[in-house]
Amino acid sequence: MGNDAGVSAVKTTGFTLQVYVPTDETAAARSFYSSLFGRDPKFEPHDDFFEWAPIPGQECWFQVSGKDPASPLLNRVRFRVLDLAEALSFLDSSGIERSEPSQLPGVVAFVDFTDPWDNRLGYYQDLVPSGQQQEYRGTSVKDEAQFTRFANE
Repeated sequence: MGNDAGVSAVKTTGFTLQVYVPTDETAAARSFYSSLFGRDPKFEPHDDFFEWAPIPGQECWFQVSGKDPASPLLNRVRFRVLDLAEALSFLDSSGIERSEPSQLPGVVAFVDFTDPWDNRLGYYQDLVPSGQQQEYRGTSVKDEAQFTRFANE
């Protein structure tokens, strides 16, 4: 897509991210996500539609809505946390099955889990601030040998 003469892009003034999670069990989903986010939905316009703002002050909405049949998300949604070990304890004490946490040394540590409807979720912790993270030039993100077990579990 080039910059054609006489064609200009629409000026945007903001960005809103909406993640829509369909479920065929809305009451159970409301309970699960209220527990996951530590609060009730911020917006409930219908009996089968709930919205949480997981990042205070940001235009990011996590929406759960009734749909029958529901299909799981194709992408994984990971939430940044300040302390991955604390997030692991939360998952374990909540009875939520999770992967073994791993890390890309000098960059990020993460753990994956799913909700009861097989939507792929996860938590991650930046190990150093963005812009100061180690680069792994000449390698592939698919090279599992780069990743190690999360040391702070």
